[in-house]
Amino acid sequence: MSRVLHALPLSAERFAPFGTLLAQPQSTPSLERGDITFWNATADLSGLAGSGVTGHLIAHRRDLTLTQIERHLHTPEAFIATAGRSLMVVGRPGDLVAGDFTSGNLGPDALCVFEMSAGQAVLLHPGSWHWAPFPLTETASFLLVLRAETSEHDIDIQDIPAHRLEPPAPVSAASPGPSP
Repeated sequence: MSRVLHALPLSAERFAPFGTLLAQPQSTPSLERGDITFWNATADLSGLAGSGVTGHLIAHRRDLTLTQIERHLHTPEAFIATAGRSLMVVGRPGDLVAGDFTSGNLGPDALCVFEMSAGQAVLLHPGSWHWAPFPLTETASFLLVLRAETSEHDIDIQDIPAHRLEPPAPVSAASPGPSP
């Protein structure tokens, strides 16, 4: 029997235990000059240790069941959604195991799932558990930012008990809006 993970709306506060939400800041810009509005130093990438690279990821629609999870112990990783909608599963660094993976004894709050749309981005802390996003559209595309050595030297993939992902309920056009 699989467990159910219900998707939450993505927000800086909800995502803070896992990493940084890379969203347009609500603060005063560092520079406004007519042709651009710019915010400097919106996320700390010092964990890339001078060997940062980008990658492009296209996730293909598939069954919404998570059976594996991975982490990178020594590097942050950014997922910048450029197209589509998807579910992103994350777990706090070192916080998944209450026993071991094979026993199925994952803590009840070990994993969270967030809905991501084009234009949203997250920066995972080193050691944050995650898996390739699960598209809600036919595909979802991402620009990745990570250390060059990550794929070869900093990847820990584990099998876990099946978790069924539950997308957020659609918002009905007939539902009332916020109260004035």
